[in-house]
Parts: sequence; C-alpha cells; structure tokens
Amino acid sequence: MFKRIASALAGAVVVLATTAAPANAAAIARPVDLGTLPGGLTSAGARVNYHGTVFGTAYDSAFHEHGARWDAAGRISELRPPLDGYDTVRAVALNEAGVAIGNSMGSIITGRAALWDASGVPVALPLSDEFPHHPFSEASAINEHGMVAGFVYGAPGPDTVVRWDTGRGTVTELGFGRAVAINEAGAVISQNTYWDPAGTVVELAEGGSLHDLDDAGTVVGSSGLQAAKWDSAGHLTVLDTTWASSTALAITADGTIFGEVTGTDHKTRVARWDRTGIVTVLPTPGDVPSRFTAAGRTGVVLGRTDTGTSFTWDTAGRVSVLPLLADDGSCYANGLTDWAVTGSCSVPGQNSHAVLWKLGEPTGNRAG
Repeated sequence: MFKRIASALAGAVVVLATTAAPANAAAIARPVDLGTLPGGLTSAGARVNYHGTVFGTAYDSAFHEHGARWDAAGRISELRPPLDGYDTVRAVALNEAGVAIGNSMGSIITGRAALWDASGVPVALPLSDEFPHHPFSEASAINEHGMVAGFVYGAPGPDTVVRWDTGRGTVTELGFGRAVAINEAGAVISQNTYWDPAGTVVELAEGGSLHDLDDAGTVVGSSGLQAAKWDSAGHLTVLDTTWASSTALAITADGTIFGEVTGTDHKTRVARWDRTGIVTVLPTPGDVPSRFTAAGRTGVVLGRTDTGTSFTWDTAGRVSVLPLLADDGSCYANGLTDWAVTGSCSVPGQNSHAVLWKLGEPTGNRAG
C-alpha cells in the first residue's frame, strides 16, 4: 500500500462563487438548428470535435435511434449498423480524425460495439476469443490512434473491460468491469481499476472511484468523499479536504482538473483545480447550484443547473448562459470543444433537434 500524500490544498486559496452575477464572457449567439434525417422526428448532438464535425443521434418515423453525423457545413449523414438484425445505433464518442464509435442495439437489450470511419463505413468491433466468450459488447471511449476501450458482457462471468486496437486488428481483455476512458498510450480505466498501456493493473493507493486520465497517466476521481488524483505509479494526492464532499471528473493536457464540490448546504458547484492544487469554484448567476458536463482542451468548461440551464465558463472563469433556440423553448447541452457546444433544443410544437452553439471558429481542418 502506498503512503497517502498530503492534501494538495494545504495553504491553497479557495475562490468561492458570489451571489452577484459575474461579468459575462463574450455573448453567445442563438444555436444553429442542425435538423434531422429526411423524414425523421428528432435528433440530438452528443459530441463535437475541433474540425467542426458533430456526432449524435437521430430518430426516424418508427422511433428507431440512428447514429448521425453532421459535417462542418451542417450536412447530416446516417451511420448505419454494421450487422444484420440491429436497428438502433447509440452514439458514444468521436475523435479528431472523424472516426466515431457507438453501439448497435437490437430488439432486445443486447448490443455490439461498432466503429465508423470518416466516410461512414461501419465495422463491428470483434469479440474476444478468450473464455468465457462474451457474446455482446459496448464501446466507451476512443483515442486519436483509433484505439477503443469498452467492455464485453452476456456470459456467465462478469462484465469484462476490453481494448480494441483497430490499427492492429486486436482485442485484449483487461479485467473485470466497464471501461470509462482511454489515453493516447492505450492506458484504460474502469470505475475502480487502472490498466497501463501494457495491460498491467496499476495498484492505486487507497483505491477510489475513477473518472478520467490524461496522456501522462494521471488518473482523477475521488477517494472516499474527496476529490483525488493518482499518478501513473498509483501514488495518491487528495485534492480537497475543505468541502463536505467533492469529486474530480476530468483532466486536461496541462494538468488542470475539473469536477464538483458539495458544501454543508448540500449545494453542488462546478470547480477547477490548477496544477498547484488551488481550487476555484466557478461562479453562476445568482449562485445557483451547478453540475459539470465537459471541459475543452484549453480549459473552457460546460455545465448546467439542476433545472436544465446550460452555460460555459471561459478560461478566466467568466460565465455565459447558452441561449435557447426560441425564447419559449428549452435546450440541453452535451458536448464541448473550445470553439463550440452541441446538444439539442426544442420549441413549442416541434420535436427537439440537434443544435450547435458557436463560441468561435474551428481550430482544425474544417473537413469532417
């Protein structure tokens, strides 16, 4: 067992949200309606990449859920199931090359993990030949090298984490659980286990709940009731001891960590830890409680209230409420880059449609 490392918050300054509405970042325009498939009923954006591609779902007139991808010009295409007998595709993730992963589902609750290349060609990710030969699978995350983390299930044994290396055409069973994230080196985490790129379990000091990892192998989550991180050797740093409870949910390339803190008032707020361990509670208008949704590469953050209002914080911590598609409508935001947010919006008398809020211009090649 590793020794517990002293809290990184010792002597740190905690910046609290105030009850006054903070100065807004640049005003955000109303979202762009991305529409749905021809003849379809509704759609929703789930992920957006830095090249301007949006990945999500669209329902047809028979209420079947389809994978859908919108290119940088807003043109929609359907991502079809790769196997016969499946009529539903659930979107999961999208990388910068435009490769998408999702899960094909049939009429019963069984599925197969699938991948679509940038042109939309579908491939069912292979099942493992190892005993006990799980017949079903789900994908959870993809990296920029096309390596996919997920899990297989359906056998007498428990769910098992797997890693698909699509470049080599291999599938590796790592251990019990369900995958949560994968980094560029191929390290994978489940809810409570960490496998290094070689597939070896990294023993985590005092254990905990895991949520994300970066390319340096730093894992973030919570240990007990407090936000925590572990380095690639499993050494623990507790990020917070000042709040009733807290959890770390995401980490960016520069080591900035994002998550949530909950006070003795039982209100939850989005928080950011810098590399020195100083925590900043990101402000909201009227100091309403907030929940973390996603973080961009440079520290732009997406969050929401419990009542459904979504907003972003820029890197200076200034908040902007995401405008609705119509004043009497509603919206829900899901995916974020530093230049855009995607989700869905509805207006009275109309089914909800996938939308895109533009915070700036794409930073990559606009080709999807």
